[in-house]
Amino acid sequence: MIRRATPADAPAIAAVQARTWRHAYADIVEPEQMPSVADQAPRWVAHLDAGGAVHVWDQDGRVVGFATAGPGREDATAGELYAIYVDPPAQGAGVGSALLAAAEQSLRDAGLGDGLLWTFEANGLARAFYERHGWEADGRRREGLAPEVRYRKRLPPTTPAQGAEPPGGGTPRA
Repeated sequence: MIRRATPADAPAIAAVQARTWRHAYADIVEPEQMPSVADQAPRWVAHLDAGGAVHVWDQDGRVVGFATAGPGREDATAGELYAIYVDPPAQGAGVGSALLAAAEQSLRDAGLGDGLLWTFEANGLARAFYERHGWEADGRRREGLAPEVRYRKRLPPTTPAQGAEPPGGGTPRA
């Protein structure tokens, strides 16, 4: 199930991040540049203590994935997916899709109509994942640990399901 992370989840979030980096980026990022649990756990505690929005996938009390999103760091009119990682053994089971949907909804709930994200240019699996979910490369590039490309997605407000009760309750009248 998806739930909001708490500071107590920081070590598990850091562990998922470290394992996923080693799995996904072994051919992209040098090993000494990979995050470690010891380095990342305090950062996640600080982020969560400061009210940072992180959604985790809790599988029987174990964090197997997370996503975090918020205001755009480069574009204040857009939201940004800062990170999404799923433990390698849990990949391919819909965890990432569910976490991405939760992150997108949190951006919509904040009134942000566009989403941005950065990913390594050489990370074909992630790029295909984002593209399957409606994200499109927008032509922006930057250099970090490796070349990165930016993706964008329009995030229109969600509409109530057909037959759902209208705002304010009651039955719709013709």
